[in-house]
Amino acid sequence: MFARAVAALCLAFLALACGESGEPPLVAEEIIQLNPDANQVVFGLEHFVTADGIRRALVEADTAFFLEGRPVVELRVLRVTFYNMEGEETSVLTSQEGTYDWDSGDMTARNDVVVVNRAEGRRLETSVLYYLRPEDRIWSDEHTTMIEADGTIVEGTAFESDSRMEQINLDSPRLTRPGSQAPPQQ
Repeated sequence: MFARAVAALCLAFLALACGESGEPPLVAEEIIQLNPDANQVVFGLEHFVTADGIRRALVEADTAFFLEGRPVVELRVLRVTFYNMEGEETSVLTSQEGTYDWDSGDMTARNDVVVVNRAEGRRLETSVLYYLRPEDRIWSDEHTTMIEADGTIVEGTAFESDSRMEQINLDSPRLTRPGSQAPPQQ
């Protein structure tokens, strides 16, 4: 009899504990501080961008903050892999944060931006990079460093290129190290 009473009492407490409190669920304070405007937070984002059924880019982020009523997503610890018309990898962009527009496919990468074209051994470093998807164009109006496979380092005040980094135009280019020296470790 005593065991039944204890069991009934435990069930009553469980029912009360599972009931509606009328208050919204709590969100970890750390997440709110990361982006208080976000109404959704996704960890481990992977998003394929396609054009005419061909994979053109893979957008990956450690954390994605979706903003209510806007097609813009704020990304943290970002990696974008670009592909050519045959779907083969051409270059990889990494940065600490960025903004991606779901409607247009345009993107801005910020903080420690690096773009690497492994096939040509070319590396580009800047603080901000913009990507226009319809034009397949990347550019920055900030200081840019380009490191070639042979170790050549050229710095410029800005740059413009396609996402494959085949045709890079540096503004005010300045050779800081000729190519005969060993390339830096990547």
